Amino acid sequence: MLFQLVKKDFLLVRKYMLIMLIFCIIVPPFLMIRLPEYAGIMGFILITIYSVFMLLQYVSLKETQFSKASALLCALPYSRKDIVLSRYIFCLIIYLGCCLIFGIETLVFPQLGTFSVAKPVMLFLIISFVLSIYLPVHYKLGCEKTKIFFIIIIMASSFVFPQFYKIARGMDFSILNIINPTILLGSVIIFSIIILTVSATVSMQIYKKVDLL
Repeated sequence: MLFQLVKKDFLLVRKYMLIMLIFCIIVPPFLMIRLPEYAGIMGFILITIYSVFMLLQYVSLKETQFSKASALLCALPYSRKDIVLSRYIFCLIIYLGCCLIFGIETLVFPQLGTFSVAKPVMLFLIISFVLSIYLPVHYKLGCEKTKIFFIIIIMASSFVFPQFYKIARGMDFSILNIINPTILLGSVIIFSIIILTVSATVSMQIYKKVDLL
């Protein structure tokens, strides 16, 4: 059931997939040439956040155009729980795709830095945190009313994250050296999964009460 729902989301945005793929491929080398200090991790963060939320917004817009689609899905053997879970899985698959693309690019362009385990793990935490807020709000208020939140996310990605990265580079994280890296990264993954689980549960409860007619 979940596979079919996730497949449905990708079919809805298939026209935009090529655009986002080109975007993911071009941005890191572009930053490497124009803003080399942001080319590595910042390029990775930007392509992932843009891809996840742009495609997520496209899916929402398509569903808004066909307002009866959700009601028809629920009339079929698809529960509202599955519909919500499929949207989270859809976002995570895009995240994994961005990880794969950036990982390949680091092999082609060594200037982008090494693709260590820490990078996708920390980005997973960022994506989990933003999704955990965005999706429940989306199910509560609907696509039209969450457009502003979507714009804020995109703008924050372009301006706030680079500034935060610049500040973070000047901070002393030596205290983290006393923690076993495996334990630290494992804890981040577990915390991210907990955030997503709580968010998905909240989204399910909200979506159960939504009038689809």
